[in-house]
Amino acid sequence: MDTMEVTDTIEVGDRPRGIEISKDGTQLYICASESDTVQIMDLATNTIVGELPSGEDPELFALSPDGKRLYIANEDDALMTVVDIPGSSVIAQVEVGVEPEGVAVSPDGKMAIITSETSNMAHWIDTETNQMVHNTLVDARPRYATFTPDGKQLWSVQRLAVRCR
Repeated sequence: MDTMEVTDTIEVGDRPRGIEISKDGTQLYICASESDTVQIMDLATNTIVGELPSGEDPELFALSPDGKRLYIANEDDALMTVVDIPGSSVIAQVEVGVEPEGVAVSPDGKMAIITSETSNMAHWIDTETNQMVHNTLVDARPRYATFTPDGKQLWSVQRLAVRCR
């Protein structure tokens, strides 16, 4: 960070999309969309050390607050895949709207949100049951969502706007 210049380029899977650092800061999760996987990179060595199942065409994802689950948007199949990281296994797949993209998990870990670009929706998933409990209509083509730290607001970004719901 001292020089603000690129220090390394690392080969990863095809069409990388989302990335997120593990809660303990030792690993980087990489959504390799055309490789249909989430790769795990060791940040001490900058090497890929494993893969997690992701469902087909993973786009973006979010980690649960405890760092044990990934909630993944599968754009081609209109699904959200829930992955148990320690067990490297799929716990559930939840049908959502067309072209799911953005994913967020509430700070308390009780809700996962997935936005669907074509459906113009934010889908609310109960993380205990992995069932959709509500749909919120948002503006056209929502791409990303995030909760405020207190969990009282959900912000979503549409192609041409930012909205708070």
